Amino acid sequence: MATTTVDIAPFIAVLEAAQKKEKYTPEVQAAAEGIDIDVLKAAHEKVSEQGKFEKLDDAAEAEALQKGFEFAAKAVMLLQKQPGLLEKKDLYIYFKVSKGETMEKPGTFDFQKKQLYSAWENVKDYSVPKANQLYIDHVTALMVKYNTVEQ
Repeated sequence: MATTTVDIAPFIAVLEAAQKKEKYTPEVQAAAEGIDIDVLKAAHEKVSEQGKFEKLDDAAEAEALQKGFEFAAKAVMLLQKQPGLLEKKDLYIYFKVSKGETMEKPGTFDFQKKQLYSAWENVKDYSVPKANQLYIDHVTALMVKYNTVEQ
């Protein structure tokens, strides 16, 4: 089943500014280095249209999407306002899948971690490219909602 492609133009604008070293922290600028924006856009669009478990066959696209995810993980720290718990939950679970990390099953009375674990269980088998794409989509939505600081 295909998903809707999210317009990542706000994310790309932040990436371009970081690549030009016009703004943002040196750490964010370093994360932006070497990302081919056209390849990233193509990979994002392709994975958006794929199912949850499909892989990217093109190594350059897979690399660009992975680097885009790594940039997004740095760029999310630039938000003017902290996202809410539900928004952070989605970031957390897609980050875990993108990194190939698992979650330990929480104790009976740890309700917050139980919710995270349950959400992670729903996506734990997604392909890494799909998790990268969903993470970038979520960061883009947060950039639109909260804006980024102009460091």
